[in-house]
Amino acid sequence: MVRGVLSGFIWGVVVVGGVLAVTSLLAPLPATVSPQTEAAAGTEGQTSGEAANAPAAGGATDANVSDATGGDVATPADEDQPVLSSTDSAPKPETGGAETSMQAPDAAQDSGSMTVEGESPVLPNPQAPSPDVPAEDTELSISVNPPQPQAPVEGQDSAFPTDKQEDDGALSVTEPARTPEAEDVTPQAEETSEGVASDEAQTSMLKPAGELGESFEQRTSTRLPSVGDETADAAQSPEAGVSKPITVNAQPYENVGGKPVMSIVLIDEGKSVNLEALAGFPYPLSIAISTLDPEVAAKAAQYRSQGMEVLAMIDMPAGAGASDVEVAMQAHLSVSDDFVGIMEGVGDGLQGGKVVSDQVTDVALNEGYGLVLFAQGLNTAQKLAAKEGVPSASVFRDFDGKGQTAVVIRRFLDQAAFKAPQESGVVMVGRLREETISALVLWGLQDRAGTVALAPVSVALTTQN
Repeated sequence: MVRGVLSGFIWGVVVVGGVLAVTSLLAPLPATVSPQTEAAAGTEGQTSGEAANAPAAGGATDANVSDATGGDVATPADEDQPVLSSTDSAPKPETGGAETSMQAPDAAQDSGSMTVEGESPVLPNPQAPSPDVPAEDTELSISVNPPQPQAPVEGQDSAFPTDKQEDDGALSVTEPARTPEAEDVTPQAEETSEGVASDEAQTSMLKPAGELGESFEQRTSTRLPSVGDETADAAQSPEAGVSKPITVNAQPYENVGGKPVMSIVLIDEGKSVNLEALAGFPYPLSIAISTLDPEVAAKAAQYRSQGMEVLAMIDMPAGAGASDVEVAMQAHLSVSDDFVGIMEGVGDGLQGGKVVSDQVTDVALNEGYGLVLFAQGLNTAQKLAAKEGVPSASVFRDFDGKGQTAVVIRRFLDQAAFKAPQESGVVMVGRLREETISALVLWGLQDRAGTVALAPVSVALTTQN
């Protein structure tokens, strides 16, 4: 029902709107509006806007407007009038005809300005003197004899000739210089000179030599070596009579392939180890024994008999003096004759002070031992020892000092084999334990072990130096 009501209302509005629209279109216009039937006439050139704004016909003209408003305008007083400027227009310019010809300007007279003249030829400078003709030499003389040196003038103090002595340009002939008298070389003259010389020699021999206590300065030449000095130097050298231990106690080895050298040193800590396993090891090993071990001599001889090189492991206090170090080193090295070199201990070591390291270097050099030091800082002690001529090397890595497993040990050995070509050989340090030995056996079977030459420690010491 509501829907029907709304639809009916809407349709009703539409119908009513349509009726009203039709009615508005059909209804006539109101009476007040008159339609325009004529177009307004415009002048020539007048725009449509001007035509629309034009006044209607029958409007007031300009004359009517001026007449209507002319009498009502108030005239201002004299004092109220503003001061106006002149309103006269400018005079009209006079124009004339163009001149037929142009006149040249008057020439400047005494004005200081430059005047341009025509081209003129370049004349020679009247002040330049003309070249003179060379004068002919009228006083010419020819000498048929070769020129002789000029005779010195008496009373002449200077070696250079004066102006009076110079010639005027003419050649002159001088007298030949006097030749020195010829020396008498006859046999009679020679006998006379020999007699005089013998008389002088006899006179000098008969002259007394002086007092017996008189001493004369003895001078010797230091430029040439003497036989006695060579003998003394040879007696003091370590190679005289006894060979170096690093050569005598070293195991024979030959690096056939020329591979980088890698040496493995195992420290004997005094624990029981199966020595038969070491005897059949696939590659050379070196053993370091503490000189304080009670059985150091027997162990060193046994290891050497099994084909292994032995190092004397020594510790030295940092505050020891040079003389103390020298005496102590002699005592440590005297416990065995099988040592091939000296190795720094894991305690105080040998680098506690420069005095200690320098004295150890001197002992190793004089006695002919090699030297193995642990890496410390820039390895200054090892570099100084190598500079002095001691076969020395720094330890590349201690691969089982903290109880590393077999896997970690093999990894360290791989790193050392990779570093060996760059370092001209490396030295690895471990402990004489069952776990370490088994790890070394397994690593020796890998491919990485074939890239290096596993050699005794003496080969690494001599290779790096």
